[in-house]
Amino acid sequence: MTQSTLLLGDLDLCKLSELPWRGSGNEKFDFSNPNICMVFNAGELSIVEYGINEVIGTCRTENMGPNMISARLNYSEQELRGGQPTKIIAYLLDALTVCIQDLRFNNQIQATINHDSKIDYLELNPGGNKLLFRDKRKQLHLYNIKE
Repeated sequence: MTQSTLLLGDLDLCKLSELPWRGSGNEKFDFSNPNICMVFNAGELSIVEYGINEVIGTCRTENMGPNMISARLNYSEQELRGGQPTKIIAYLLDALTVCIQDLRFNNQIQATINHDSKIDYLELNPGGNKLLFRDKRKQLHLYNIKE
């Protein structure tokens, strides 16, 4: 990171991203998802896809634990032949509300799920069309996300 640029990359795949950045110096980086880096700064999450020189998505969340955000980028063979790849993120708006956002279309909200108990874990399946989450009562909930 320089004063005006953020450099990120996946050296195994030789995909590099350079984008304009005005950070605070307090950014936290999460490299746990394949093909993307998540950058946390002052309650805002920015998602950078390796090889793309711009932020592909942003959202506001205070819940930045690794089990509270799930992102999926899926480039299947069928999608590479003309269809759109899956680019989706699920995160907590607050302790009781999950937001699912499509990163392909200007961060369009696909679904908002309200729950009556605090959520402590969430995960999208690899295809990005199902969401599994667990609440503090240790109950599992599975949602089918329709496009």
